[in-house]
Amino acid sequence: MAQPSSLWDYLREEVLATDFDSTQEMKWERVTNFIAIPFWMEKIIGFGFVVCLDSFLYTFTILPLRFAVALFTLVRHNVVWALGGQRRHLHSSHKCDLLKTALIVLSCTILSRITDASKMYHSVRGQDVVKLSVIFNVLEIADRLCCSFGQDLLDSLFSRITLARRKDGRQPYLRPAGFFLLSLAYVLAHTFVLFYQLVTLNVAINSYDNALLTLLLSNQFVEIKGSVFKKFEKENLFQLTCADIVERFQLTLMLSAIGMRNLIEVAGITASIDGGTGPLPTSFTVFPSFNTLETVIAPVAIVLASECIVDWLKHAFITKFNHIRPAVYGRFMDVLCRDLVVAGPATGRSSSSGTRKHTFVDQSPLVARRLGFAALPLACLLVRITMQILGMLRDTSHYDECAAPYRPPARFTMGHGVAQFFAAILGARDPESAVNHAAEVVVRSAAWILTGLVTWVFLVGLKLILGTNLVSFASHRYATMQQREREEELNARDRAPIGVDRDEKAYDAKIAELVNHKEDDATRIGLHGQQDPGAAGQDSKKKAGPIGSLMDVSRYSMIKSRIW
Repeated sequence: MAQPSSLWDYLREEVLATDFDSTQEMKWERVTNFIAIPFWMEKIIGFGFVVCLDSFLYTFTILPLRFAVALFTLVRHNVVWALGGQRRHLHSSHKCDLLKTALIVLSCTILSRITDASKMYHSVRGQDVVKLSVIFNVLEIADRLCCSFGQDLLDSLFSRITLARRKDGRQPYLRPAGFFLLSLAYVLAHTFVLFYQLVTLNVAINSYDNALLTLLLSNQFVEIKGSVFKKFEKENLFQLTCADIVERFQLTLMLSAIGMRNLIEVAGITASIDGGTGPLPTSFTVFPSFNTLETVIAPVAIVLASECIVDWLKHAFITKFNHIRPAVYGRFMDVLCRDLVVAGPATGRSSSSGTRKHTFVDQSPLVARRLGFAALPLACLLVRITMQILGMLRDTSHYDECAAPYRPPARFTMGHGVAQFFAAILGARDPESAVNHAAEVVVRSAAWILTGLVTWVFLVGLKLILGTNLVSFASHRYATMQQREREEELNARDRAPIGVDRDEKAYDAKIAELVNHKEDDATRIGLHGQQDPGAAGQDSKKKAGPIGSLMDVSRYSMIKSRIW
């Protein structure tokens, strides 16, 4: 190409030039992939959210039924044996159901004695902003560590080798007792961590100056800085997606509980102060007609919306910098669907049958374990929060303490002694009001029992609907999974960078030759962060490591020297 001989020639070339860089036309795929990430993200997170909800509802719907069956079987066997019949032993699945229910009941009982939400709330609220930032990070790390260790611990407790009888007919007691005590300690510790997370979120939402809520949102956006500027492969991205699914579900559950509790508290206080919003801040109020409801819901909606935006941006830039096509999220969904259909690793990766295998017991759905979802601690947390909310609903401490007590005239009848007897039992001073109080207690208890029964029946129906639709959807997607296997090849380690044409590749190759040194292994990585195809064949075993497919990846498996 001839160089301009004068300033006039250079100016004329700049003004009248018609050619432009043709590589710019190749960048449209990057833009479309970046824009399509929220759609793909919400598909996989929505599916994973429903899977987590299905696994979470199992604890409150199917497990009580299984516990009732196991308890009935235990009583029947003991009665038959006491009457001189043949002694029969419980199946391992029945022991699992009894132990799991005992684990939840004991954990909830102990937590109700050792945890005080009011003291925890004020202890967290009394900390400054810097300490609260440390608390946020410590609780997040503790949650992940507890979940990783708890999965192995609960699987060890609810396994055949722990609960099944030995070949000589003896029943092991020491090993199950030891694992049960360790599991109880784990569930208590993990639930305590989750409870502190919930209290910290509540403090952030109820802060008057919004400094704590701003800190919470800033911590969410710190995730972008800690993720997008690092090398990612599809296995790491799968682990990060699993973590975001579980985080979205836990955050939704906690924020719903916080919103319900604050709404009940505000509703009770508003009735006594004529339309005020009570102790909650009014900085989020926009529409005066919805003052109370908006004050409670607006911070919750802001936190959830910020979580969604952070996830979209994080995954969009990760896929952009690492040249990963968004269709890889469809492969992630295929992995979760395979777990729902096959329901067990014993079938192997080469299994092509769509039949659902019956595992020894549904200790925790396989897909939930792959996601890293801890259902038992969350169930204990929900029970603890529900007990507190019910206590707020049953609170009748709004009587007038300044009013003089009513003392009716004394009457000496035959029923007067009976009335005094019931009054002594119920702790009432007035024998006549004791009967009315007893009737009120009976009616109120019956109303609560009926409400609880209707709620449980509704949850059972919801669990059945979710379960059947999940299995149906997963079976249909599993049957067509081979049609999408090409997407995994497009996102292989030696994939070509997106938006780079032939001329740009040749230019990059020339640049690589200029800076290439035989002793420098770093030059084997392409300019766009991709592995050089020639080096891929030599170091494939070294680079790939023990993971050969997404089917072998779970939430807490070590991938590329890091767990996301």
